[in-house]
Amino acid sequence: MAHAAWKWAVVAAAVGAGILACGDDDDGGGGNRPPPSNEFDAGVNVFRPGLGEDDGKPVGTPFELPAGVSFAGTLRGASEFSGECDNAGTEAKGSGAYVRVCVPLRNDTGAPVQVEFPPGLVVVSTSEGRNQNGLLIERSIITVPPTPPGPGGRDDAGTPDGGVEENAFIVPLYMYCLNEERDPSNPYITYEVGVITSDDALQELLRLLDGKRIDTSEKVRVVQDALYSITEGRGLTTPDREAINRL
Repeated sequence: MAHAAWKWAVVAAAVGAGILACGDDDDGGGGNRPPPSNEFDAGVNVFRPGLGEDDGKPVGTPFELPAGVSFAGTLRGASEFSGECDNAGTEAKGSGAYVRVCVPLRNDTGAPVQVEFPPGLVVVSTSEGRNQNGLLIERSIITVPPTPPGPGGRDDAGTPDGGVEENAFIVPLYMYCLNEERDPSNPYITYEVGVITSDDALQELLRLLDGKRIDTSEKVRVVQDALYSITEGRGLTTPDREAINRL
């Protein structure tokens, strides 16, 4: 899709410039990101499950799909070459660069259903190894058409190999990295939809970003750097807030 291809061009430009390196360098990650600033807010709680190097589960409100809509198989990372999901049913949602997840949905209602993926939604890697969890910062609403009967449906053998039902409606979500030192997404990494974060610092970042359009590699870098201040440090810094205000 043209929109998804444009987004991947932005991501590729960012990666090529080294401005969003995540988990793939020898100096602590972050590419050309400035060294951590000590201009954080005093009293920030730095215990954040599932963020940074913490192995726990992110905390928040469970995400629920509308009645009649369900996940139609395993969530996996998008192509590491194109950044896109095979057989996507809609254009990519979100602006993040490093956790690009293909979400298969099934709609058994017999009519189109709107599904909202809210800002603050977290996906958690379920693969072995050091893989990044992801955060969605944009409110993304899509319409899922009714799933037609046929091979791959609920009456068939299902997906015992951890695959995706044949008639699944694939939603690509482009999310931000929550674990700087870990590996970005690829098609061999599996995920589960986690929670809508209740972390105070992440919620503050989402409020600051509300209404802003993140549509260039520079803006993506600003958001990702701000997230690193939270997940790898003590919270948003004064330079982070100033950069976000300029978006």
